[in-house]
Amino acid sequence: MDNAIRQAGEIDIQPPDWVTFDVKDRLLLIAPADKLRELISQLEGFDITALQTDSTYSEKVDSSSWLTSTPEELTGWLSEFSLLIDGETRQFDLVLDLSEKPLIERQVLPLGYFSPRNDSELESVLNDLPEMQGVFDKPRFFNYRADICAHSRRGIEACSNCIDACPAEAITGIGDGVSVNPNLCQGCGSCAAVCPSGAMTYALPTLDQSLNRLRQMITAFRSHHSGPLHLLIHDTQSGEALAEAVTDWPVEPLCFDIEEIGGLSMPFWLSAVAYGADSVTVLDALTHDDHDWQELKTEINNTNELLTGMGYQPVVHWLQTNQADQLASHIAGLATGAEITPANYVGMDEKRRMTTMALTHLHEQAPEQSEEVKLDSTAAFGEIVVDKDACTLCMSCVSVCPMGALVDGVDKPQLNFIEDLCVQCGMCETACPENAIDLAPRYLYDRDEARRTKLLYEEAIFHCIRCSKPFATQKMIDTITGKLKDHHMFQGDALDRLKMCEDCRVKSMFSGKGHNAGI
Repeated sequence: MDNAIRQAGEIDIQPPDWVTFDVKDRLLLIAPADKLRELISQLEGFDITALQTDSTYSEKVDSSSWLTSTPEELTGWLSEFSLLIDGETRQFDLVLDLSEKPLIERQVLPLGYFSPRNDSELESVLNDLPEMQGVFDKPRFFNYRADICAHSRRGIEACSNCIDACPAEAITGIGDGVSVNPNLCQGCGSCAAVCPSGAMTYALPTLDQSLNRLRQMITAFRSHHSGPLHLLIHDTQSGEALAEAVTDWPVEPLCFDIEEIGGLSMPFWLSAVAYGADSVTVLDALTHDDHDWQELKTEINNTNELLTGMGYQPVVHWLQTNQADQLASHIAGLATGAEITPANYVGMDEKRRMTTMALTHLHEQAPEQSEEVKLDSTAAFGEIVVDKDACTLCMSCVSVCPMGALVDGVDKPQLNFIEDLCVQCGMCETACPENAIDLAPRYLYDRDEARRTKLLYEEAIFHCIRCSKPFATQKMIDTITGKLKDHHMFQGDALDRLKMCEDCRVKSMFSGKGHNAGI
């Protein structure tokens, strides 16, 4: 890539915060007895605790603590591992686990925990361990806004996308939101990619930094190249090395590097197309053997659905290879995109705003002026459908909606909806006691229509039979009285009290008379 384009893409990116690990010499070795003796002789400079996993007799090594009981639990991370054994908790900085069934099993293991499965991996770990003592910093890779998180409200759980996506199991639900353990997070970006509201965002770099850098790079690229612009997104390790290994590009792409490819998702890809890119390729150069990147692949499918809904070709691609010739062949086979006037909007660190801005720009010049596109159930855009025969306007859905997409009628018995705000989290569907709500994923390209407050359902007002005060809906009273009319506690005048406002109901109960006597 030309130096001018590289320089245009150079920005100073500072992490919002740092996570510090103070690693001392406490090392937990987990292995059969014979292996433990061999390892202890190779690891000088550590305060070693040996945990024997077999039942064979072995003379203990005097220089180490030797455990033979079955461990109950091992948790933690670099510098703060906790082993629960014999009812006692022991603390460690590093763990080398050679047991047949590792004590920690997850897709991405905690920093400082090593579980090599062959001699080659073990040799590499033994070489690295002496360098693991000291004070280390790593970036805090994420930002989180609890106020727009769609995880739960009032005990109703809905979106768990980030929890399900995190391969390091660093995210847990807590109250109405989630908690991310920065010590376990290793910055893959999957949580930000699947977050429907933008509550979870990638922080290194932020979305606005990436978009503004991309605009500058595209401008520089266009000043040097007249052909198609194929954007290649790769990581700064294996991906960058692979791109540089291609010495003779059939069509030179615009290479955009980032620490982790998961740090960019739908708003960036769509904005790239809006800025004039003919195609976008996300390159998995097999940097991580512990990532399947399924979340990114799903987001690519959702992105292409939005594009094809307007008549564009599916121009966002996933490529998994560590072979330079396969990378070059892929770029050579990409088609030229539709001709559009490039957008010039400035990037903002707002996921949904950037997505809708890109789609609005693309829709204005789209081959097909579609009104909407039906989307997959994983999409974060759509409407809700209300069964008017079942809805009683109890407003349970309004009370739990995290985005304010559902709105009551203030002084009228109405249920209103603003589609632009809906993230299809399903909280309203779960909270509805009448099962009257269904999600309908789609995207309205007319954003003015999407932002309009729509009346979903309106009911006739019911007036108190004693003072005529409006206090409920006709359907709600009919539903309640219908369900309780045969109950032994609601016979005679008691059933009529359900048709009174709160004040008249109390007066009637204390007067001991029916409503007719008091009117």
